[in-house]
Amino acid sequence: MELKTQAVYVAVLLACTLIDSSEAIICYKCNSAQKSGCSDPFKSDGIDNCTGTACAKTRGKTVTNRYCLDPTSPENKCTENTESGAISFVCACTSDYCNSVKTINPSAWLLAVVGVLSLSAAIRN
Repeated sequence: MELKTQAVYVAVLLACTLIDSSEAIICYKCNSAQKSGCSDPFKSDGIDNCTGTACAKTRGKTVTNRYCLDPTSPENKCTENTESGAISFVCACTSDYCNSVKTINPSAWLLAVVGVLSLSAAIRN
């Protein structure tokens, strides 16, 4: 099989992994003001679950919340919000129980996109 043909097959395979199935995922649901295990370091014993298309974690100065989201286009990202002088961090992620971690890393989808673009460029040359 020719190298360009193999590269096309790999690109198609990687592109197929990018298709969002929007299936429900399982997340942790808690508030550290009510359950001490909800804060960092996180302890999942006795923590409730919920289902959604994304998980989220909000961390303020004294309280951490973990919960489910149902956004139209879920993304793996963190943002910093300032309201009335108080800073909070909100992170969303799209895999089961991903809101258990201290910080949420960029998705493997980003790596797949970079791989497809690299293959595309290599095929053109």
